[in-house]
Amino acid sequence: RYSAEFSPTAAGGFWINQHLKLRASASRAFRVPTYTDLYYSDPANMGNPNLRPERAWTYEAGVDWSPSSHVHAGLTVFERRERDGIDYYRTDPNAIWQAVNIDNLTFKGIEASVRLSGGLDFRYAFLHGSQDTVPLGETKYSFNYPMHSFVANWQRALPAGLLFRTRVGVLDRLARPEYALWDVYAGRARGTVHPFVQVTNLTNADYQEILGVVMPGRSILGGVEVGVHRK
Repeated sequence: RYSAEFSPTAAGGFWINQHLKLRASASRAFRVPTYTDLYYSDPANMGNPNLRPERAWTYEAGVDWSPSSHVHAGLTVFERRERDGIDYYRTDPNAIWQAVNIDNLTFKGIEASVRLSGGLDFRYAFLHGSQDTVPLGETKYSFNYPMHSFVANWQRALPAGLLFRTRVGVLDRLARPEYALWDVYAGRARGTVHPFVQVTNLTNADYQEILGVVMPGRSILGGVEVGVHRK
């Protein structure tokens, strides 16, 4: 029942000099409600067959800086303006989640990154959202976002074709306790047979990315990858 949609994108960049680049973009997106959003209901959730498609404009501008071959940095500011955002909403913890359109949603944020030679990579993001449609309550997705997010990665090639990488992330979600996650991977990257071991959530942190969905604790995965090469 939906008509055609026009979703343009425009992006451009300008090199001030060999080390500094400015960039900007604007784009439009849309999303029709899923079957679940429209019709699925259970004791905790209720669909809404009258949902309208979700539409959004996103704008961003940034700068990339590479003072040498050993350092690459970037800074981006962005804004996303949604109309008829699709989400699940309830007024109190004992109520049923109901699918609704949120007329006006605005998200503004900053992303920063620094990549160093030697396999080090740091990223930080700040996000702030606002709306003027639904009264005070809870949403499943729109207002469960991380206000502050920091991730540090380190990857190192070792002798004998071994590869080691680790990632630490710290997230501070809106109205939720902050938590940290630590993942580690080690494996052999050379040859045909590649044994590996991977540990996720090394500190066994208790956290939820989506409200009410408890994520796995410490997990260990090991295995062997075999590459078959054909001449």
